[in-house]
Amino acid sequence: MKRTLAVLAVLAVPLPLVAACGSDDGEQTASDPTSQEPTEPPAAPPTVGTYPEFAPEDYTFELVTTCFCPDAGAPMLMTVVDGEVTEAVYTRAGRGLPDGTPVPRGRWRTIDEVIAAANDTDAEKVEVDWPAGQDYPSSVSVDTSTRIADEEVAYTVSDVVVG
Repeated sequence: MKRTLAVLAVLAVPLPLVAACGSDDGEQTASDPTSQEPTEPPAAPPTVGTYPEFAPEDYTFELVTTCFCPDAGAPMLMTVVDGEVTEAVYTRAGRGLPDGTPVPRGRWRTIDEVIAAANDTDAEKVEVDWPAGQDYPSSVSVDTSTRIADEEVAYTVSDVVVG
């Protein structure tokens, strides 16, 4: 039995040595640490206060605002020209508001204004869904004070068409 173990031990030694050898053609193997380029750590995703502005000045988009307000959840089509909302109408509105009903000016928002809400560093709680590679957030939720009810607001941005 001792003799069998000694033979197995001798046979096992060359395997790691063979595995560690490189190829004879002078190329470095992937396991060779000198062949790897140093990599930069991935960029950290933006956080509250660091979300970038939306660059386009002319666009349309659908905005749904969720809040304690009469038109909460009613989709609105915003038309933005030169960075300012020029027209806003309810779409699929319901609640007694037919499609195409003008949205009161106090409810008008640009994507940059939604991003400004995402950057509210004074709010107690801000949640942002900003898909990688997208120039704007899909949703922003802001709770300025967790001790107060009825002041939370959330925005959902979709169907952005630039131009």
